[in-house]
Amino acid sequence: MSYEIRIKNLRKVYPDGTVALAGVDLVCPRSKTTSLVGPSGSGKSTILKIVAGLLDASSGQVLFEGRDVTYLPPEKRNIGMVFQSYALFPNMTVRENVEFGMLVRRVSAAERRRRAEEALETAQIAPLANRRIHQLSGGQQQRVALARAVVFQPDILLLDEPLSALDAKIRVELRNELARLLRQFGITAVYVTHDQQEAMSLGDQVVVLDKGEIMQIGAPYEIYSRPANDFVARFVGSANLFEAHIDVSGHADGVVVRTRFGEVVLERRVVDARWPDLAHGGVNLMCRPEDVRLADGDEVHARMRVVERIFLGDRIRVIGETEPGDRIVIEIDNAATVADGEVISIVFDMEKLHFLPRQ
Repeated sequence: MSYEIRIKNLRKVYPDGTVALAGVDLVCPRSKTTSLVGPSGSGKSTILKIVAGLLDASSGQVLFEGRDVTYLPPEKRNIGMVFQSYALFPNMTVRENVEFGMLVRRVSAAERRRRAEEALETAQIAPLANRRIHQLSGGQQQRVALARAVVFQPDILLLDEPLSALDAKIRVELRNELARLLRQFGITAVYVTHDQQEAMSLGDQVVVLDKGEIMQIGAPYEIYSRPANDFVARFVGSANLFEAHIDVSGHADGVVVRTRFGEVVLERRVVDARWPDLAHGGVNLMCRPEDVRLADGDEVHARMRVVERIFLGDRIRVIGETEPGDRIVIEIDNAATVADGEVISIVFDMEKLHFLPRQ
């Protein structure tokens, strides 16, 4: 059975006055994965440790399916944990590592064997059951740690940067595999990471934190395409941010968006559908690099001088500067020919623009 996790006004203040959590409210849905992402010191690991019972909160509550577990010891919470270091026992075989938690809980030998084999099969490491830990690759060890964490059927699974010790290629492969396993296990999971792509690909719900506060909670697509503020826009992916002014009555057929390097007109139907609350005045305009293309007709939204090109394989990242000094980053097909110092004309995907409160 999986439990909903509800966190109410959670605060953590250390004796030296450092505020690690400043009154966090959060619901982690049952049988879904919630990714906590943010820079170092944002509070994500503090939340995980308090949910696990490894750290006391200064105030607030942690509820599992409505039951207050704020002061319950870890062994009474029925949680599984996967750590960055995996914490596997080198003197045991893979099967013995997976069975260990059930041994402590005094599960019968036959039941331990049955559950362990089932978990190893699901994690696709059944052929490795009799190997020692030192005989495994980093990816295989990660699978063992996951199998050990879920084999005793916990209500909640907590994962603290479990992929960070792996090299880039294996990390991407296991990220996809881990996403599959979490869906298959169907356990309420909280996944802590500093890697934005990891958070987005694994989380059904993504929570972006900074300085002990939640900046935004939402589905991965919402976080990426409609960030709540400048911090989220810059932290999750790459973003172009410009100061702009909205003139809701400046054009007969739409709304005028004025920037230092030019203006664009948003069709009224698009505004009504995507930004019904868009009001007259100053805002920050955001667009992602992939939502800008080279102009191929009469329509031009901005011109910029190319100052740097970065080859990314299937595309090229072009960094440029407008005449007033605004920096713009775009990503274009790798077959496009763009030279350093060249002045190029660009067009924004109008339906992908996003407006943020000016800070």
